[in-house]
Amino acid sequence: MAALSAAKVIRRVRTRLQLSQEGLSRVLNATKGAIQHWERGRNNPDLARLLALRELCPPGPERKELDGLIRQTQAQVSPLLAGNAVLRIPGGGTLKGARLAATQWGNQGLTLLRRENARLHRQMTRLETSLKKKEEQCRVLQDLAKELEREKAELRAKLPAEAPATTEGASAT
Repeated sequence: MAALSAAKVIRRVRTRLQLSQEGLSRVLNATKGAIQHWERGRNNPDLARLLALRELCPPGPERKELDGLIRQTQAQVSPLLAGNAVLRIPGGGTLKGARLAATQWGNQGLTLLRRENARLHRQMTRLETSLKKKEEQCRVLQDLAKELEREKAELRAKLPAEAPATTEGASAT
């Protein structure tokens, strides 16, 4: 399948909906400049905006083109999870509705997933270690706060006994 031009598809859908660029920008919660960039091919809309645009588009050839553009964008966003087969997950699970794009990615895709999984695992380990250190620091600070409260209470207990003596002496003079 040839790559669809997002610029042409967006322009056709917009004209089918009989909206100006500004009108479409309001409907999609985008700027008019963003719509202009999409239609000129300078940028591409994100998947969420394409899906929102699909909801607005009535059935017809423009909607079919938009569906193709959505599939194309999904394949770019997640090339390993496009399709209908089952992806086996290490640890015994499966992810339904996934197919490895063997012609495009092959084992390289699994290698990338494993690397990313290992990177995320290392990051989780670092975060857990950092969390334990922060919890220990919080515990120490709480202990210090309790100790200060005790000392404060002891000082207040001593003050009222001394305070009346000074006030009596002040009132006697």
